[in-house]
Amino acid sequence: MKPLSMSPRAMELIALGLLALWFSATVVYQLFFQRLKPVAARWDLFRVIPSWCLYTEILKSRRLYIRDRDAAGNVGPWKDISPRRSQSPLRSVFNPRLFAEDATMSLLEFLCDVVQAGNSKEGRLVQTAGWRGVWIRSATEPASRNTTHRQFEVREQRLHPGSLEQRLYTSEFLPLPAKEATP
Repeated sequence: MKPLSMSPRAMELIALGLLALWFSATVVYQLFFQRLKPVAARWDLFRVIPSWCLYTEILKSRRLYIRDRDAAGNVGPWKDISPRRSQSPLRSVFNPRLFAEDATMSLLEFLCDVVQAGNSKEGRLVQTAGWRGVWIRSATEPASRNTTHRQFEVREQRLHPGSLEQRLYTSEFLPLPAKEATP
């Protein structure tokens, strides 16, 4: 059997077609940014399509908080578990945690968008990728020995002086996943 080979002209056409497709997807994403943001957060795992905000928005900071409840029903204080950006100058070259932080922030944005759109009925919300992702992120945080349930909350603050933090979503107390016994 003869090996499959491509002419240089065919390879150029394929490369040109891929670049044209990427350019078209980028332009469409910029024009319909608000509608396509949830789709991109779910399917564009490697952030292939760039996001250039062509219109200014009021900058907001979203934070994720958790609190624990023990078997006796005692509730602990809220703890901030929002991802922190590395401030090292090397982060632009090597930042292995960047994807996890970006994924968490995308899930928070997706969850907030669903809640703000009025789709906050608990049954419907629990089925969203954003809700599940935020719960998994919250449930994997270290817990004290007696913790049986955990609650998470998403808060938002506009980034201008004097703005107050606003609660966007608070979950019910949810049972933590059982830890597997180590042999």
